[in-house]
Amino acid sequence: MSPSWRLYERLLFDEDLRAAFARDRESVLHEHGLAEVERARFRQMSLSGLAADAEGRRRYLMAALCRPYPLSAAAIGAGDPRALSRFLASPALFAPLAERSARFGDHLSGLLDALEDQLPEAAGGLIRAVLSVERAMVDNAAALRDAAGRGEAPSPPSPPSSAQLKRGHLRLPPYLLVAELPAPTELIRAALGGVGPEDVFPRLEAGQVSRDRLITVARADEQPVTVICRGVVVGQSHERAGAGGLSPLVEVKHLRVELGGRQAPLLRALQAEPTLKDLPPAREALMRRLVEAGVVELSR
Repeated sequence: MSPSWRLYERLLFDEDLRAAFARDRESVLHEHGLAEVERARFRQMSLSGLAADAEGRRRYLMAALCRPYPLSAAAIGAGDPRALSRFLASPALFAPLAERSARFGDHLSGLLDALEDQLPEAAGGLIRAVLSVERAMVDNAAALRDAAGRGEAPSPPSPPSSAQLKRGHLRLPPYLLVAELPAPTELIRAALGGVGPEDVFPRLEAGQVSRDRLITVARADEQPVTVICRGVVVGQSHERAGAGGLSPLVEVKHLRVELGGRQAPLLRALQAEPTLKDLPPAREALMRRLVEAGVVELSR
């Protein structure tokens, strides 16, 4: 990457550097060691055009970065969405997609640490639990994409046959996440105004997200749930990359079920790989539901 392009990227994503460039172009150009012909181009650059380009890219990138973290980004960015955007000035912005998404999760965690004195303890704990689940799903998706790149990703689950339901042994599939939250996800989402992956950052910027109702949920009696997520590859393709090459695209989704209460011990019991008929009727019905949802497997 040329020094001039590197500087332009920094001007797009670093608000402080862009402000310094507006005040004193020559100092910024000198600090970045540009040749005279390159300096001439930057001297002629329109500040309003640079600002418009930077703003468009900022909104696009922030919408993409917040997509895997809809609830935690909404809770942490409410009242100050620009704090989320400070991530764009970090070198991690130019890292590969999986690393960039993980580092943005670290950025959210750091912002939550900074909010500690402003939030009731219960609210901070609730947000951190949600962030932990969303970050685990980001890491799980990255692991699945790596496996797909090696040709080792497991096939998506298929409906069990009648023979499997009769004789198959229950087992936990690969790329399964189990976590507990102090409140149901849909209650948390409703408290944040119904935000979702596609609209979280635009709604934050529009001032449409508040933490007030979330704090009320956090202060109420706990309604613990167990979140069960299974990552699966649902599509693979390629896009055109530089120098005429092809870059792989792996689409990952998480099959998800929430059970009321703290149900992790129930799932740990599957390490013995029982059959459905080995279980009491109520537990058999629950396990059938989890098998149908694809988050528990039956051996063939």
